[in-house]
Amino acid sequence: MMNTWTLPAETGPAPDTATPSSASHFTDPGSSGEPSLAPARTPAQQQAVSTRRYACRQNLAGGVDVDHVSADQACAAGTEDTPQRFSLRLGRRLGTGSGILGKFDGVRMDYHPNENLGLHGIAGYRPLSASDVFNPARQVYGISAESALAGRDWDLGSYLVEQQENGHLAGRALGGALRYLQPGRSMLVFLDYDVADHTLGTLLTTGAWMFPGKTTVSATLDLQHRPIRERQQQYLQDSMTVTEGWNWLLPTDRLAYYTGAGTNRVSILAGSLSHALSRRIRLSGDVVLLDATGDTDTAATNRSSEVFYHLKLTGQDLLIAGDRSKLDVRRTVTEDGETRTATLDTRFTIRRFWNLVSQLRADYFSPSVASDSHWVASPNVKMEYRPNRHYGFHIEAGGSLSNGEDPAADSRQPSYFVSLGYQAKF
Repeated sequence: MMNTWTLPAETGPAPDTATPSSASHFTDPGSSGEPSLAPARTPAQQQAVSTRRYACRQNLAGGVDVDHVSADQACAAGTEDTPQRFSLRLGRRLGTGSGILGKFDGVRMDYHPNENLGLHGIAGYRPLSASDVFNPARQVYGISAESALAGRDWDLGSYLVEQQENGHLAGRALGGALRYLQPGRSMLVFLDYDVADHTLGTLLTTGAWMFPGKTTVSATLDLQHRPIRERQQQYLQDSMTVTEGWNWLLPTDRLAYYTGAGTNRVSILAGSLSHALSRRIRLSGDVVLLDATGDTDTAATNRSSEVFYHLKLTGQDLLIAGDRSKLDVRRTVTEDGETRTATLDTRFTIRRFWNLVSQLRADYFSPSVASDSHWVASPNVKMEYRPNRHYGFHIEAGGSLSNGEDPAADSRQPSYFVSLGYQAKF
């Protein structure tokens, strides 16, 4: 439940309140998006969507999710409209757009002195999960300011957020993001500083360049002393969706492992290449170099290096209209050993309400010390029936086969499962 009180701007048209188009879009196989109910877009329609995304490019004050804008839909709170001058919202999961303060439960105030400047304030609590109940002992307070620069080619946002646990300070962060988002080239610089500990949390710079022939090259340089908070990470990832082939390259789980205790400094250099082989097939790949340095009590310094390789081949409408296929190959090299993973995801739209989703995954781990390798193969298939986006059911079957974690036992017994489920959104 959410209540909103607004005071319209003194001048300028009212913001566009058109509801999103009912036409859905296809998502990558294996992603968390909803299954599609509409036929695949033609290349012309896809180009129109891309043009619309650039036009509606997630300005900091509006918080527009451009990844779900259809070709014929006007921008919700778009950059060409004058925003509401003042609004006050009360409810759960506020800040669901691209706001840099992120999602929270509580009260949010928005004030726009003009169309190029937005001031925001929040007070409430940070939920840990979708099912998290209200916890008054976990409080969060924050303010942010966002402004468009140089004719809106650039935008700048800053924030100050404080978290408390049972009345004690749990963290205070000061930071900001500078963005330049254009169809042919984009850049993003993010800075986060820990005011309580007087340390640099994160310094991230990334950019993407699109060349003729639907080829996109991107690069990322990241320096971290602690993990990027979920609220800012989501904002950064949403910013990258405006350029196809500009993706989040940072290994989030490994960064959390090294920086969770606050005693390691991590440096990352990453690069990626995305190229459309044809109108139906796209090839992308990236390489990530991670270097972690740990502070110790002795004169010696702990240092770890890791390398990540990733190659993905995506196809659309290869066998039947509306099908999506994705082959994902990953290779990770660490001091513990080498891990190789191959995943094949497919999605077929059968008629209108039926979807067939399948996945075949194989993992192979070779330790660096003298020991036998370990592999796991996991097939999975699911049939979905979804008459609309709010109701549906599915039947799923899968299993796994491995050579066992203990090579001496030679355990290769397979496991399997069958499940029947339903989904309802209220």
